[in-house]
Amino acid sequence: MSEKDLINWLRERLAKQPKSVLVGSGPDDCAIVDSSGIERLAITTDTILEGTHFSPDDSPEDIGWKAVAVNLSDLAASGCKPLWGVIGVGLQRGKGSAWAKKLAEGMFEAAEKYGLAITGGDTTSGTGPTSICVTVIGTPYGKAPLLRSGAKPGDVIAVTGHLGGSISGRHLRPIPRLLEIEKILEIANINACMDISDGVSLDLSRMMNESKCGALILEKLIPVSDDAQKLSASDGMPAVKHALNDGEDFELLFTIAEDSWSTLSGKWRECGYETAITRIGSVTEDTDILIELPDGSKTKLSPEGYLHEF
Repeated sequence: MSEKDLINWLRERLAKQPKSVLVGSGPDDCAIVDSSGIERLAITTDTILEGTHFSPDDSPEDIGWKAVAVNLSDLAASGCKPLWGVIGVGLQRGKGSAWAKKLAEGMFEAAEKYGLAITGGDTTSGTGPTSICVTVIGTPYGKAPLLRSGAKPGDVIAVTGHLGGSISGRHLRPIPRLLEIEKILEIANINACMDISDGVSLDLSRMMNESKCGALILEKLIPVSDDAQKLSASDGMPAVKHALNDGEDFELLFTIAEDSWSTLSGKWRECGYETAITRIGSVTEDTDILIELPDGSKTKLSPEGYLHEF
């Protein structure tokens, strides 16, 4: 399949656009959008690479979903709703048109589910492994945007969902917590927020560093996923270690004042959301990050999540 044929197929697939997209995917060099009435814009970009974030044998639909969803997770972490996106794809030659179209359909599925308009992008091919770069633009829900630097001593530290073991399959179909953050912000104010992409132990250290605070986490409160339990049974590592250090959970990590947490946790149960929100600790005045073990002793929490090397 030639690039021209692929682009023509993409243009046809993206023919329907919201009114805010004045010029979308087409012959022009840039998309044109109408941002009138929007005071603030949030912009984020992520690249996923074959061999690092997905394998050659993974479903192209799942790969496409992930490429978009990890960016939407960044918007959720900033308390922002999706508006527009552009996608750059570097395909490995020989993948074929069927694979490329399935990849695109996975992207479109995620975008359509969460209200993101794909306005264009770029396609290229080469001898190297496949890479996908997605950039999304959003705008804050209400009182947002949320930053990592807003945590305050005395805040409750909380997470959405259950942690660890995403490599069992969830890493290819992450669920951006857009619906959850919108509802949370309707109920209460959040002081700081980020998504858990590299493991909660590492990402918590990043948040506390930006907020110039410390934290005390209670091991017994960490919401361990079923996947982490299964992984523990096979590799011998304690499930809670997987929950603390495994990457690509794409859950939300946030801090909130104690009284606001009481309001949020009470009303959350009434909302009927399947996604749990769990208190795992509190923000402290010093800069140490500690974990309280089941026997009551405290020790420093080492940030052991995933780090890229260059």
